[in-house]
Amino acid sequence: MLTLSVGAESTDARWAGEGLIALSEGRFRFEVGETQPPAEIEVGTVIGLGGEGAENTVSETVGGSIGAAGQRCWMNPHAPVGYFTDTISVEEALRVTGAVVESLRGEIKQARMIDPALDTFEVELMPSATQPEDEFVDRPDRVWGDRWILGRLGGPIAVELTGEGALRSLEFEFGPYEPYSLFGQQHSVDHVSISARFAPADTALELDPPACQAIE
Repeated sequence: MLTLSVGAESTDARWAGEGLIALSEGRFRFEVGETQPPAEIEVGTVIGLGGEGAENTVSETVGGSIGAAGQRCWMNPHAPVGYFTDTISVEEALRVTGAVVESLRGEIKQARMIDPALDTFEVELMPSATQPEDEFVDRPDRVWGDRWILGRLGGPIAVELTGEGALRSLEFEFGPYEPYSLFGQQHSVDHVSISARFAPADTALELDPPACQAIE
């Protein structure tokens, strides 16, 4: 189970949510909660079918423009899901979080313990963690994309472990970041912060495609 909180300082835009995530497969099912300020368009459920690229992410709706009343549908919006929150999009936040976890396995440049009682560390990654910057590059040794964001980290990553040595939480910030703009009015956000918390899930992640799909 992944719980994620995201904020952008310069716009004071925030969102949070939780869902199941399969880190080794690049797949997730994530339910977005409240946004601040309230989003004009409901974000809803975001589903990751693979760890790289917009074409591997769909939004799930019930009813709406592509399905019958009450029918569950998957739609690929061909744009970051959550752009209207004026901060990092939902799938980009999930993919860069996955990229950090993936890089912790063998690309730690240095780590410093900051709280022995809580098993908390400040971690700096090797430059190789940012590669490949193109999220659509298919490389067998990478599951998660959006690694260009790791080249804009604003400091070390705070990593908290459980007593058994498993990953409990991550906190990091980066910038500048340019939120996706539907109408082409691009602007830059100075700092984006991400707080991720991991916990074992009672159920397995199952992505059962519905009969109604609008995916190209």
